[in-house]
Amino acid sequence: MKLIHKTQMPLDQGYYRTTSPIYKKYLENCWLKIHHLPNNKFWWIKSILWLFQIAKFERVDEEPNIERLKKDWFKRWFVIRVPYSDINIPKWWRKLRLNSHFTTSWYTDLENEYYKKWKERSKRSRKKFLENPDMSIKLVDTETFQKHYKEAKTSQPYKSSFMKYHKTISLFDDNWSIKNILCYHKDKVVAGLAVINYNWNSSAHLVAFLTNEWKTLQAWTWVMDYWFKMSLENGIKYINFDHLRDKHMWADQQWYTDFKENFMDYKVLFEEAYFKWI
Repeated sequence: MKLIHKTQMPLDQGYYRTTSPIYKKYLENCWLKIHHLPNNKFWWIKSILWLFQIAKFERVDEEPNIERLKKDWFKRWFVIRVPYSDINIPKWWRKLRLNSHFTTSWYTDLENEYYKKWKERSKRSRKKFLENPDMSIKLVDTETFQKHYKEAKTSQPYKSSFMKYHKTISLFDDNWSIKNILCYHKDKVVAGLAVINYNWNSSAHLVAFLTNEWKTLQAWTWVMDYWFKMSLENGIKYINFDHLRDKHMWADQQWYTDFKENFMDYKVLFEEAYFKWI
């Protein structure tokens, strides 16, 4: 895994929270107002108790149109800008000291023999899975995924929130862009992963769960392998884990970050954020 500067990120990968049509509909369902940018990107507006409004441009390089904001139906603006790659911020933007976004993202360039880039432990786990007749992987619909997610005995914080997010965003998936993966040991589900193919070349981690049996079976590696293989067959170029633990998140979330390092090529930081009152 290599740490790279955000200016080295592929421009055609984008960010699913500002490019995915499905996520855009999800935000609209949350009563956020959406404004469109070139190349199918967008930014959103949220009202806080009708006292003032937040406009957020997250991981996009397009300059916020201040005059357009002033002419909109809101009167008092707090504009946040998190550049995707641009580092030339105008002087009238101030640096935002408080955290307002996920700052750490990891991704990998998908290749034919993707598993050869994994760490040795994950390579051994993958081989063990392929030789185990009791293990299997299936693509399932939203209802089946939700059922097993609910029944799974896990120690996952905020499980109900993740389930609600997955169920709601799936309502807007008209093109089967969300893929729900379940890993079985015999007839028992031991792990699950939902991903979203948010543009023609990129797939991102959406939600996941692991049951108490996953450690002995190493089921998470097998779910990852299926995601990578399926993405390769669908012409995907980039696998993106969306966000992993950064300095603003709880320490008990470190373990999954450490584990996912096994599969990623690059780590990218989006620490710079700027704001302006209008």
